[in-house]
Amino acid sequence: MHALVAAWCDAIESFESTVSELPDEAFTQQSLLPGWTIGDIVAHVVALEVELGGEGLPAHEPDWDALPHADDLFSRYTEIGVDFRRGRSPAQLRTELADAARIRTEQLVEGPQDMDHMVTGPGGIERTLGRVLGMRTFDVFLHGLDVRDAAGMPPPVLGAAARATADQMAGGLGFVWVKKAGAQSGDVLHFVVPEWIDAWIGVGQDGRGRSVEPGEATTTVTMAPMNYLRLGSGRRGDPAEVDVQGRRDLGQAVVAGLNVAP
Repeated sequence: MHALVAAWCDAIESFESTVSELPDEAFTQQSLLPGWTIGDIVAHVVALEVELGGEGLPAHEPDWDALPHADDLFSRYTEIGVDFRRGRSPAQLRTELADAARIRTEQLVEGPQDMDHMVTGPGGIERTLGRVLGMRTFDVFLHGLDVRDAAGMPPPVLGAAARATADQMAGGLGFVWVKKAGAQSGDVLHFVVPEWIDAWIGVGQDGRGRSVEPGEATTTVTMAPMNYLRLGSGRRGDPAEVDVQGRRDLGQAVVAGLNVAP
């Protein structure tokens, strides 16, 4: 099994397990995401996996005036499948989640696992299978974290899905170093998540952040895996738990600008 397929399977299995542990009354509890209850997060994950499974978006037009948090094209796209499922019982959502997970797992495990193969991704956009799996692993893992945070549950086990999510976020470190922190030519960031990430980012002649060979760092930023997953996705991480060495102004700017979630 390809590593990205395994990561997606880990994400959806963990999400199902989290949802199965929720008491029914938690589904109507407000989450930390604007406009969404915990049940809405579950509906969102269901909606996208059902769409990718081949059913497509439902023919449904929400009352947009009642949904001010859906204020752009992307958020309105994601809101359609959520709003379509509002009013469904927790049992119905759990059943639909299980069915969608089973169908997608069968498709991904049995189908071609060529990550360069073009497939129809969310929103009907053609993307490589690798890109779609990366996006969905990122989304499902983080929404599992959102559910657990809103319900007061402990953080999830950090398995293959968490690692794939962290790797995807790390792809934005060059942008964070230059555009968010303001690094200049000659500045080098050493970014460390112990046992996960050991990245050296410099500034190219074109002014863009890029990987460089290990050497002398202008600033070194080190943080624990869970804190990186939170800070890198705009969740409630703790900047005070990040160790910054060297140029503290640049390091603190990196920490403040880590959120690369769409």
